[in-house]
Amino acid sequence: MPREETAKHYRERINTVLHYIQTHLDEELDLNKLAELSAISPFHFHRIMRAYLNESLMSYIIRVRLETSVTLLVHSQLSIREIAYKTGYDVPSSFNKAFKKRFGISPGAFRNNSDQSVIIDYLKTDKKMKTAKALKSEIKTIEARKVIYISSIGPYDGKGTEDAWKKVCGFAGQKGLFGKNTEFIGISHDDPNITDPDKLRYDACLTVNRDVKPEGEVGVKEVSGGRYAVFMHEGAYTKFQESYNYIFSVWLPESGEELREDDCFEIYLNSPDDTNPEDLRTEIYIPVK
Repeated sequence: MPREETAKHYRERINTVLHYIQTHLDEELDLNKLAELSAISPFHFHRIMRAYLNESLMSYIIRVRLETSVTLLVHSQLSIREIAYKTGYDVPSSFNKAFKKRFGISPGAFRNNSDQSVIIDYLKTDKKMKTAKALKSEIKTIEARKVIYISSIGPYDGKGTEDAWKKVCGFAGQKGLFGKNTEFIGISHDDPNITDPDKLRYDACLTVNRDVKPEGEVGVKEVSGGRYAVFMHEGAYTKFQESYNYIFSVWLPESGEELREDDCFEIYLNSPDDTNPEDLRTEIYIPVK
């Protein structure tokens, strides 16, 4: 198999494993089962995954579980015991120990704001929250969207994200997948207030209206439908965090809404290629129950 085809083949398999992990955090994630799922030889599986993730697969699983638990502690009404179970810890004491080792504070203390320095560090100072621009919102119920996507790991405003968009758009152009209703969707899986910049996970997605098969690093999946709070962000993409800060620190507590366990995503309504940063318009979708 040519080198390029081999690389594409491995990327397809890696995508399958990472998607499975993300959607099965509450289950036992057996490394042998993941290797089997990838169809990569167990002898090479962990070396390949480490090379892609820049960390061992087990470290990746632990990190994603704990960082997901932070989001649930801040933005859900679930008990600490329930959060422990939802993030794959059968024994709450094990969750408490792992959380404290990672963040230097217990889950209960974090939720109760007993250590303000940790909370302020997590939110990158509450000054940003108080000064964040208010956004108009509306509640929408939407249908699921089929998308092709390419994943990147690294800073959201970095070269990896830019390259993912170039590649997925190039693929769509080659396959004739663009149409008048094509939507450009970004899925940011991690909170940059929690996750190190070089480990942020992002999917550059394009909606498609016909069957497409995964090919190399290009995956195919659905962006979930359901009930969402939708916000209009006007301005540069570098200001996204200010909008998210407003949504989660001001709008959510005052709205009476509760987050649903699904990905937030963005729909880009115009392009930075021909639009000044201050004129960019982006819809932010927040899943709510």
